[in-house]
Amino acid sequence: MSHLNVNPPSTRTWRDIPQNVTTKGMTREGKKRLAFAVGNIVGLALVIGAAGWGIYELVSVWENNPSRITAAASSVPLREIALRTDGVLDKAWVMRTLGLPKGARLMELNLPQLQERLLATGQVQTAVVARKFPDILAVTIQERSPVARIMAQVGAGAPQAFMVARDGSVYQGVGYDLQLAETLPFLDGVKLVRSGSGFARVEGLDQVSDLLGAARANTPVLYRTFRVVSLARYAVDATITVKSTEVDAITFGVVSDGFYKQLARLDYILDETRRQNPSQPLKAVNLAVGGSQVPVAFDIPTVTADGRVPHAAAKPAAPFGTALFSLPPRNSSSSKRDF
Repeated sequence: MSHLNVNPPSTRTWRDIPQNVTTKGMTREGKKRLAFAVGNIVGLALVIGAAGWGIYELVSVWENNPSRITAAASSVPLREIALRTDGVLDKAWVMRTLGLPKGARLMELNLPQLQERLLATGQVQTAVVARKFPDILAVTIQERSPVARIMAQVGAGAPQAFMVARDGSVYQGVGYDLQLAETLPFLDGVKLVRSGSGFARVEGLDQVSDLLGAARANTPVLYRTFRVVSLARYAVDATITVKSTEVDAITFGVVSDGFYKQLARLDYILDETRRQNPSQPLKAVNLAVGGSQVPVAFDIPTVTADGRVPHAAAKPAAPFGTALFSLPPRNSSSSKRDF
């Protein structure tokens, strides 16, 4: 007789069901990615550990024996001077000016003192001196550009030519091309004042620089005839007087029309004078007056005892060789200049 199990089995879950499906093994690419990730983690941990140890050692040395750090740096001798400049000065000049002793060490150099030596020459406008470890001294300089020359005497020596920059600085020029330097006009009508080992700055050179720059750029033929630029009346009536090879006195106004227009008028007047009165050169031209009539003065011919004129010349238009030179109308087709 069969016996029935009156107690049913307890409830079973899906976990009790036999699983006949096996897990697929990891692919080769997956293993590589896993190894790479583990390697990165280990490498990062090593780097962080090494950096932490280095910081700990550096702090420990700085607190307990800081002389070890400075001694190691100061023991490196200077190997090279790296120069960067916008002018004509070279490395040989920098080395002579700095006057560094043989075997000088980089950390022992007094940088502010070296900078002052460069600036004291006057030709250097700005200077930056910096250490470039482990053994290079970096020197960056910005040079002044001369606009004129001036004769001056230092001590008992003979007078010599000095350079004058736009900001009025007076200095001995080094490294300039001789032919280029000789094209600079001389400065007159100013008084040089000693200041330390050099001279104090000259006032009004910014206006002189503008005038000469405009002449050099727009009327280069005229500029090459300029020999002397005088500031004798600059403080009195704001004028600049130029002596050229063709005219003894050319007066430019600082507060009148711009230098470009004044130069254009001068160029026209000289051309017309050569054409109309080639034997009677101009002695003076006053461009500071402005307007369409420019006061000019002619060279009055000398009359000998017997009443003869040694050279042919037209009669002056006004007494004492002075006249008013009339410029053509602005819209005149005979003039291509912008007056």
